[in-house]
Amino acid sequence: MTDYPVVNGHHHIGNDNAEQDRTFEWSESVESVIEAMDENGVDATILQPLGGENDRSVTEVHDQIYEASQEYEGRIFGTAAVNPHLGTDFVHDEITRCVQELDFKFVKLHTLAWGVDPTSDIAYDVFDACEENDVPVMVHTGPHGMPFSVPGMYMPVAEDYPDLPIIFAHMGGAYTLTQEAIFMAERYDNIYLDTTLVLNMYLKRAMEAVGADRLLMAAEHSSNIPVALTKVDCIGASEEQKAKILGGNAIDLYDLDVEKQSFEEQVPADD
Repeated sequence: MTDYPVVNGHHHIGNDNAEQDRTFEWSESVESVIEAMDENGVDATILQPLGGENDRSVTEVHDQIYEASQEYEGRIFGTAAVNPHLGTDFVHDEITRCVQELDFKFVKLHTLAWGVDPTSDIAYDVFDACEENDVPVMVHTGPHGMPFSVPGMYMPVAEDYPDLPIIFAHMGGAYTLTQEAIFMAERYDNIYLDTTLVLNMYLKRAMEAVGADRLLMAAEHSSNIPVALTKVDCIGASEEQKAKILGGNAIDLYDLDVEKQSFEEQVPADD
């Protein structure tokens, strides 16, 4: 148990009105997320729709996330994820609604699920809305989704939006593009790296190359939370560096109000 807040910065939730996601065919409930958080000592989680929410019904999921953030205030926060193929006006209006009315903390651009070139005009609609609403953007990166998910595709984006924090979900993937993601973060100080899917050795390399200040612990699904936490424990980070990666960076970047929870210790059952 840590003495500083732990924040899971990237976690998907499905539509309550559907049995499973229409692209990735998985989902889970808010209750299962809270249960996994309690079991693993996670103080807060930032929820986002799954990539299969690719039409205007995504507003329902945004509303569900908002309701969860009210029920579990300070523990659940929201992310907007709007398919840019739905049009400039809808993208702008829904992102603005989520940020201004629902207090969502950042926006996700899922290049794989939606087939979006990050250098295209429709992707720039998302970046424009983020910049206007003063929130970061998370983008899917990795070999699944190439070429649109290649970290190097974000060179013009990082240069065109130097004040927009850009979070590379998956840090370029488990292996294939991770080093490229690290190179990009070394080159552009508005690029952040999240720990989902990345191998321990590359997480350690990212910490050494970029520093701990731009690394964000994330799990993506409740079953991944123990692994996500253990990875940060395995890279030789100091306690100060762990505190940043496990929660401090997310709290600062997304302006979160998170308090350390008092988790009950698990007492082993008698044999």
